[in-house]
Amino acid sequence: MNKTFKNPTDRFLNIAGSINFRDFGGYINLEGKNVVKGKLFRCGNMADISPDAYDEFANLKIGSICDLRSHEEAETYPTPSGYPFESRVHLPIWPGSSVQFQAKFMESGEEPKEEDFRQFMINVTREIALDHMDVYSKFLDLLLNTSGGFLFHCSAGKDRTGIGGALILHALKVDRNVILADYLLSNESSELVERTRARMQENRIEKGLPAEAQENIVRIFSGVEPIYLINALQEIEKNYSNLDNYMAELDFGERKMAKLRDKLLV
Repeated sequence: MNKTFKNPTDRFLNIAGSINFRDFGGYINLEGKNVVKGKLFRCGNMADISPDAYDEFANLKIGSICDLRSHEEAETYPTPSGYPFESRVHLPIWPGSSVQFQAKFMESGEEPKEEDFRQFMINVTREIALDHMDVYSKFLDLLLNTSGGFLFHCSAGKDRTGIGGALILHALKVDRNVILADYLLSNESSELVERTRARMQENRIEKGLPAEAQENIVRIFSGVEPIYLINALQEIEKNYSNLDNYMAELDFGERKMAKLRDKLLV
C-alpha cells in the first residue's frame, strides 16, 4: 500500500460497514524516520462489515486482528467468522460503558450534565491505561510477533484502541503532539457519531425516556478530547515517573521497542 496521506482524513479506509477504520502509519518520528504505511490499522467493531467488502479487507493482508472488546461486546456484535477474519485474537478489556453510566443516573432520577459525562470519559481512559496493563503487554507482544498487517480495535476504535495506539507510537519514538493529533482523529469519523446516537436512543427508549439524546452528549460519547489522553499519560507518569518505565512494566522495554522500530520504521 503506497497511499500518501495529504490530509489527516485521508487515513480513513472506506471499508463498507466499518467504523473509524484508518491506516495508522505514515508519521515521521523524532529521528526523522517514517512509520511504515499499510501495516498498522485501527478501527471500531467489525460486525457490520459488508460481505461485499471482504475482498477489500483481505487486500490489507492483516496478519493479526487484536480485539480489545469485552466478552459481552464481542458476543453481542461478533466479528465475521472465517475468511478474511480468521486471524482474530481476543484480548478483552472492560472499563465500563456509557450505557452503564446512563443507567446509574436514570436509577437516581437525575439527568446527567455534560460535565458528568466528560469526567466519566476522563476516568475511563485513565482506568484503561492503569488497570489493564496485562492486556497491553500481550497486545504489544502480539504486534511485535505478527507477520503482515496488524489491526487493533474495540467497539468505537477510540478509547481502548486510543491507548493502544499511543503506546505503539511512543515505542516508535513519535512526538507526543503527533500522538495526540492521531488520537483526536476519531472525531472525524461520521459513522461513529451516527452509531453512538442510535445506541443512546435505543437505550433511552428501553428506559421509557424520550428517544432524543442531547446532541452535545452524543458528541462527547462518540468522540475524544485532548484531556482524556493527556490525563491518562500524566497518571502513568505520576505512577511510573515516565512512559518508558511504564513500557518496561509491560515487559516491553527498550530491547523490544528497538525491535519494533526495526520492524515498522523506514
